[in-house]
Amino acid sequence: MFGSGKKGSLLVLSLCLILGAVPLLSETNSEETQTSVPASPEGELPPPPPRTDKSELSRRKYQILALNTETINLLRVNNLVRSLANIEKIKKLDPDCLEYHYLNGAYLYAIGRYPQSKKSLLKAIEIHPGHDPSYYLLGMIFVRRSKWESSVPYFQKAVELATYNPFYRLNLALAYFETGQYLRAKAEAEKAVELKPNFRNAKLVLLKSDFALGNKANALSLCKEFAKEGFLSKEFAYIYARLAMDIDKNFRKAIKLYNQFPDLPFNERRFLGHAYFHTGNFRAAANVYSGILGAKILSEEDKINYLRSLVFTKDYRRLETFVAGWILEEPDKKVKIQEALDIAELLKDNDPKVYHMLPSRSPY
Repeated sequence: MFGSGKKGSLLVLSLCLILGAVPLLSETNSEETQTSVPASPEGELPPPPPRTDKSELSRRKYQILALNTETINLLRVNNLVRSLANIEKIKKLDPDCLEYHYLNGAYLYAIGRYPQSKKSLLKAIEIHPGHDPSYYLLGMIFVRRSKWESSVPYFQKAVELATYNPFYRLNLALAYFETGQYLRAKAEAEKAVELKPNFRNAKLVLLKSDFALGNKANALSLCKEFAKEGFLSKEFAYIYARLAMDIDKNFRKAIKLYNQFPDLPFNERRFLGHAYFHTGNFRAAANVYSGILGAKILSEEDKINYLRSLVFTKDYRRLETFVAGWILEEPDKKVKIQEALDIAELLKDNDPKVYHMLPSRSPY
């Protein structure tokens, strides 16, 4: 009886010890937990971080990339409504991602809001310093505002980050050309052509750079290459006409090139008159020079060619008016003008004396 009571007492004591240990252990764990979490400045515990589901993050990233590709293509075809809708979707998925800031900058660029576009693109570069499309568009913002010098460092960075992109190199070459850096423009244009052999715009920059640098033989070679391809544009034709006269002395080729464009600028009309004069078409030369006579930047050679053209075509009415005006404008050259007139008359009298073995009609 006593033995069984003793056993019961021991059992109760054991249970009490066990049950008493539980709250002590719980209190100990609670204290350890409290001391492991730093208190906030307000004296409260910080909220627990939200649970991150990797599969959800991957899904969002995939959606953003898909929308990014689609939006770029939409912007290229100027579909601004759908582009903006996609950009808003990306913003909802992640307003701090690179794609949102870049595409927002691209959209703002497309609608001409350049200051806002620049701000968004700079944010994209802040997120990803190696994002070459953002540098390219920043350069284009300055191009659209005719600030070529400011565009250069952005195009340079775009080329540095994407050395095999011929379009970046073309824009850098143009920026160099616009800022008078013709050697650098030539170098970048050559690299663009290496990357894209049929890149006509890059070849045009190369042609213009060679011409500006005085590399006339290289420029003429490019002109003839363009001619074989059947390519024709104003800037190409004007350079080709000048080189055809300067190097090949092919004045008829120059006339043919010039006459494909009815509204020639002043300087090209001067050279057209020059070409007519040197092919013996004095009437056409006189008419061209007459049309630009009021300009103060006519060279002395132009004036003498005009004077001779009027003499050779016996257009004495216009000749008298022109000579009187020239003497009035430059009275110190009166003797020289008279000498030019005398020589023109002497040259005119030579024509009938030429011996012709065979009859020939004038092409004019």
